[in-house]
Amino acid sequence: MTVSLSQHLQTHRDEILAEWFAKWLPADNSGQPGWASPAQTRHIMQTLFDQILSALTTAPPDQLPDLDEQAPLCVHLRHLAAEQARNPEQATDPLRLLFSLRQLLLRHVTAWDRKSETLSMAEPMLRLDRYFDRIALFAFNSILSLRDRHISEQNLSLMELSTPVLRLWHQILLLPLVGIIDTGRARQIADHLLEAIARHEARVTVIDLTGVPIIDTSVAQHIMKTIDAARLLGSRVVLTGISPEGAQTLTKLGIRFGDVICRASLRAGIAEALMITGKRITAMEDPAHP
Repeated sequence: MTVSLSQHLQTHRDEILAEWFAKWLPADNSGQPGWASPAQTRHIMQTLFDQILSALTTAPPDQLPDLDEQAPLCVHLRHLAAEQARNPEQATDPLRLLFSLRQLLLRHVTAWDRKSETLSMAEPMLRLDRYFDRIALFAFNSILSLRDRHISEQNLSLMELSTPVLRLWHQILLLPLVGIIDTGRARQIADHLLEAIARHEARVTVIDLTGVPIIDTSVAQHIMKTIDAARLLGSRVVLTGISPEGAQTLTKLGIRFGDVICRASLRAGIAEALMITGKRITAMEDPAHP
């Protein structure tokens, strides 16, 4: 009686798993993923093997198994990708697991073929190879998607940290800018500032450019758009921290900030904001020295 490939793999399941464990989990645990214990790794590998074997068994012999997004195998692969994403040094572990299993199964296909002389070895090997290509591609895309999402989240966090809108006093805000200002960051700066102006009903906003290394036409245009938007919400802008080199560059480029109040230092800018709002800082009287 002819034994199908799926039946052959099912019959030798424990043997194949033991061989896979021995290859991936040596006695010194040098090959195991850094994000999983030996017991967890065994469970991951056993689950992965059974899901792949189940898909190969249920699919028609002349077709590749489907890779449905909600299928247990795809869910398991996304879980592996998520675990790996927390440990970038093991970036290729899910793929290495798949490639090592494919190599092992192809060797067992050869053994099965020798017992089934009426069947050709080429077709099942090609089917198995193509299926693992699809699985590996799905795992790779899952890893890239999660990595891109994490990078985007980190970039967003860094941008939020680098554009804090501080409330100095009642109706006075401070926006200290640090680093390069590009189009994406300029949009976020404007969004944060306008939201803060509306929330605090700020009459004056001090924008400090001390930490901006390059002030060119693009940066100046971004700043002017932010200033115009702040004016529409009723907040005057005091610009501080333009370096002598930056001032010369803006003059050579013919860029003018119009009627925007500019002060050389942050201290002078804060003093200007206090004056605009009718406030001032005075020394406290010492009760011992009236």
